Amino acid sequence: MRLRTRFWAVAVAMTAAVGLSSSPVAAQPGKGAEPTVEVRLRSVNDLLDRGEYVGGLIGKDEVVRQARELIKSLTVEGKGVEGVDPKRPFGAYATLTADVANSPVVVMIPIADQDRFLTMLKERLSVEPEKGEDGTLKANLPLVNDVALRFANGYLYLGRTAKDLDAKTIPVPKAFFANDEGAVVSAIVRIDRIPDDLKTAAIGQIELAVQRELKKGGNPNAAEKKLVSMVADGVIGTTKSLLEDGKLLSLKVFVDPKSDDISAEVALTAKEGSTLAKHIAGLADKTSVPAGIVSNKGAVIQGSARFGLTANGKKELGGVVDAVVDELVKQAKPNERELAKRVLNTLAPTVKAGELDAAVSLSGPDAKGHYTLLAAGAVKGGKEMEKLAKDLAVLIPGDAIEVSFDAEKAGAFSLHRIDIKQGDAGFEKIFGSKTVWIATSEDHFALSIGPDNAALKKGLTAKGVAVPVVSVEVSAAKLIPLFKPGIKDDELKPLLKDAFGDGDPAGKDTVSITVEGGEKLSGKLKMKGKVVRLIASVDQLGIK
Repeated sequence: MRLRTRFWAVAVAMTAAVGLSSSPVAAQPGKGAEPTVEVRLRSVNDLLDRGEYVGGLIGKDEVVRQARELIKSLTVEGKGVEGVDPKRPFGAYATLTADVANSPVVVMIPIADQDRFLTMLKERLSVEPEKGEDGTLKANLPLVNDVALRFANGYLYLGRTAKDLDAKTIPVPKAFFANDEGAVVSAIVRIDRIPDDLKTAAIGQIELAVQRELKKGGNPNAAEKKLVSMVADGVIGTTKSLLEDGKLLSLKVFVDPKSDDISAEVALTAKEGSTLAKHIAGLADKTSVPAGIVSNKGAVIQGSARFGLTANGKKELGGVVDAVVDELVKQAKPNERELAKRVLNTLAPTVKAGELDAAVSLSGPDAKGHYTLLAAGAVKGGKEMEKLAKDLAVLIPGDAIEVSFDAEKAGAFSLHRIDIKQGDAGFEKIFGSKTVWIATSEDHFALSIGPDNAALKKGLTAKGVAVPVVSVEVSAAKLIPLFKPGIKDDELKPLLKDAFGDGDPAGKDTVSITVEGGEKLSGKLKMKGKVVRLIASVDQLGIK
């Protein structure tokens, strides 16, 4: 492990010596077996362009300009930056073997002038490569000791041994970087290329770590034991499923100054026909009534989640819920046990279902500056929950809260009104009311807080809508007044204009996060650079 760490350290040191960003970068060998890990990083020029763009968004573009001037001072026409070509990307790849510490790792550095690069090594690192095996060079580098170098295809291939740099298997750059899709940095882990021995060892280490944690738990009761056991099984099972059934894990980060788009993507692909592949496929093509209830295109924040446990997970969860219910009833005071049993048994079916189907949205402000919060979720036995709530309402102090059940009807839903007589004045200032509306049916519940219940009643007529596993959308321009209540309109408006120009910023200020199932499990983060500019500008005001 130490050797591998040192090898990467020297890669960083060598790139730093020529004033470049030195994150490991990747590739894909030509004729040899596909590597376990690949990373790609754009060229020096591209990184500077994107760095200056991002720096400009946060008011730090001068730092990047200074870096550009430094690199320019080290650049010689036709010889690049100390021999490094600033116009082509960097790359690296690794092939894991059972002997992890000695697994082949190769770093690729684009070369404009070989002689100038070797001179740089001598002058800046006091390193003078000597003739090595099979047309390679060998050198003793700081922190790493002996390494092999091969100049070929306009690149320097830097590895541990000459064997790692076999001229017949090193990748051709044109094929190497053919599918970068414009990402600033991208990484691929071929899970199915990890040796079985390493997978077994990794699972074993996780099992040991889990067992050590379990032993720290003292003397848990039966319910706690089942709950902890379920969590432990989940951690171990997820790890085993990922390592045994996983095929490919990828990460890509995009920064596009022309379109003002910033995004990141993570994706997991499973082996065809595997249990993991079936579970990921089962996450697709879902519909959600709660998401339909809260849907609002102009929302400040809107989010939904729709996923569930596997069949085995639900079965195990059912046993845990039963044990927890029994334990909590046992711990209740004798005169409260029947009530506790009823409450817990009423809620248990929803938990046992092992399914999460919920959504929330916050919309506004309206003409008076008030917001409306909507939330909804799927339940089991909603009418029994409603009956329980009515029976428990007599315990609520009337001077604090007033509850009016069945105040209105909307389709299959009964609407119940809760008036909060005491509470924070800021609550009413934000929502324009101290009234909470709750709607219940056999399968769903919903609530709204706002000036009235019009949005809730409208939402209750909605049908299920198609949803990903997780979805979150945020309007930055509308969110700032909530998180920075001290900001004034005459302070915010210039910032909005600076970030988004004239007109409504709607659609330009959106930050979105989605997780989707199907052929692969993928997560995406998207935003406009204008959002970064706005957040940075607000932060610089120092307003709380």
